[in-house]
Amino acid sequence: MILKEVAYFCVLIVVKKPYKLDHNTMKKKKLLVTLAAAVMGIFSLSAQEELIYDQYHWNYYLVNPALAGAEPCTHFMLTNKFQWAGLDDFPMTQLLSVKGRIKNVGLGGYIYNDRNGYSNRAGGQLTFAYHIPLSKGRQYTKRKSYDRQLSFGVSFKMNYFYISNKLFDESPEASYDAAFADRDGFAPNANFGVYYKSYGGFVGLSLTNLIPVTGTLYGSAEKPAPFTGFLFGGYTFDLKNNNTYLEPMMMLKMDKYADIQMDINLKFGQEVSKKWGYWVQGSFRMAWDPANIQSEMVLLLAGFRIRQFQLGYAFTLDTNSLITQQYGTHEIMLGYTFCYQRHFCR
Repeated sequence: MILKEVAYFCVLIVVKKPYKLDHNTMKKKKLLVTLAAAVMGIFSLSAQEELIYDQYHWNYYLVNPALAGAEPCTHFMLTNKFQWAGLDDFPMTQLLSVKGRIKNVGLGGYIYNDRNGYSNRAGGQLTFAYHIPLSKGRQYTKRKSYDRQLSFGVSFKMNYFYISNKLFDESPEASYDAAFADRDGFAPNANFGVYYKSYGGFVGLSLTNLIPVTGTLYGSAEKPAPFTGFLFGGYTFDLKNNNTYLEPMMMLKMDKYADIQMDINLKFGQEVSKKWGYWVQGSFRMAWDPANIQSEMVLLLAGFRIRQFQLGYAFTLDTNSLITQQYGTHEIMLGYTFCYQRHFCR
């Protein structure tokens, strides 16, 4: 993520300036643009996945395929994410997901589109899951057996990446290395997950990028997306006759390069009636890489439900040195569920 941020700001700085440059400055400018393109291109497919996984606050299925159909209901979710708002050509990501259940079989999928300066990315995922009811106790649902359950899921995903000349051509003085422009590539892969819930408690483990596939964008110069594991767990504490709840949750992510991320989340929600409910959440994110470079983020989320419709908003603020250059990340979610769900954001 740090390399991506540095490269992105380098491109913005060197390309957007309209004044004329001398020959030596032009050579430096060309080199900087080329290096920035190389860094962003090689790491872009992996970085795009970060944007998808970051939206798990709305839908845990995005980080664990076993969540597809874990609840006996079909659910659609559409999100639009504006990253680093306030900058020219700030990254923007749209994602549409769906998940549902037929008896004990869960099905799910998502598609996304991402615009990031000179590049465009798109892709999707298809999921098959199987759920094993373990109890006849009833606490949250009318269907007794769904309160305690063990679930397994597997996904196939495909990412597509395209680099355009557009950003380079916006400045008449800017020249570029053709090796980094007008290129595209595909990167297929697979995920696996297991999920267990027992009344108020839940825990999930998932592994992604199971196939060490090298993308077709830069050939041997491109690194495969890193093998990554996600572990999350939490508990729902009922308050006030089960109409109000408090849900602490933690997620740990680690890839094969020992890049580590930990999220600490605390959600408060109230189901006023079957007609409407609301929730608010505060989250704190810490990340470390093997060089012990640390970054931190603060997330504030809120949402409400009107019958089967859900609307949510999230604000993310990076607390690193780039905070003075941008106004944070904004995300809007619109969802629809074909039945009443007490925990409509899981």
